[in-house]
Amino acid sequence: MRWSVFVLLLLGCPAAPAPSVGAPCTAENIGRCDAEGTTLLQCTNGTFRVYADCRGPKGCSVTADTADCDTSGNSVGDRCAPTSEGKVRCDPDGGINILRCLDGGLDVIFECPPPSICGLEDGGALTCI
Repeated sequence: MRWSVFVLLLLGCPAAPAPSVGAPCTAENIGRCDAEGTTLLQCTNGTFRVYADCRGPKGCSVTADTADCDTSGNSVGDRCAPTSEGKVRCDPDGGINILRCLDGGLDVIFECPPPSICGLEDGGALTCI
């Protein structure tokens, strides 16, 4: 009987609110989504900080205890994860620009002259095709 009451109490508890930038936290390096589901936050030195923007169609979501960030829609000025520093990608807005994650943000490193667009060459490197 005690267990059924305990289970009902747990089911009746509201979900914890989504964290915001600057909110205190205790589980270092744990990722959580913000309330809008467009930003992945990470607990660093006891405070939630922006880890990356999640502008793809799946946004920021949590499965079990893992936060996932869809960065497929990220473009110029969006924040990128420290693990993406130095990596390049095509701009999702028509693929005209080649972007690189520099100092935590996506920046244009090359603009493809029309009619070419950003794409992969045979060797797998990004270039204007």
